[in-house]
Formats: sequence, C-alpha cells, structure tokens
Amino acid sequence: MNKTIAVFGGSHESTLKKLAKQHGCNVLFHDGKTRNGGNKKEFKNIIKKSDIVVCLYGACGHVSMDCVKEVCKRLEKKLLFHKMGTSGAISLCIEELS
Repeated sequence: MNKTIAVFGGSHESTLKKLAKQHGCNVLFHDGKTRNGGNKKEFKNIIKKSDIVVCLYGACGHVSMDCVKEVCKRLEKKLLFHKMGTSGAISLCIEELS
C-alpha cells in the first residue's frame, strides 16, 4: 500500500508507526501541542506529505484541531477524527484508504 498517514494528538508515536508499518503505511506524527496559538506552518508541512490525516480529538486541543481542519480543507486532504486509541486511529485510516 505504502501510503502516508498524518496523526495529530497523543503521545504514542512509536506505537502508531509500528501499527501502520504492519499495513504497509508510514506515519507522520505531531503531538498536537501548539505554541502561541498554533503551528500552521508545521502542520501544513506534515499534511502536505500525507495521503490521509487523522486527529485524535481526545488528545488534541481545539486550536490545533481547527488549524488542522483549515489546512486539510485548503490542501484538499481527507481528515478523519478519532476519539482515542492508536490501533483504532490506524484502522480507521486503513479502512478509508482501501
């Protein structure tokens, strides 16, 4: 498959990458923490390189979610939301990419 998933929120980067690799995908990760009201440029660079984006809304602040939403809309990238859980987030993306 070799697709790239951007994940925003949480703290389990290594687990996300391991789970995605089992499905032939790569993960670009950002913990979702923002400085001074957002990291739009940083988010944009990650989103640009991805095929699909998932935001863990249980582990991501509103400012970050709004920023991710705005960038995804502008770059026409598919955005999914998942409450919490690494395996569920990866499964959701794999299902959508299939």
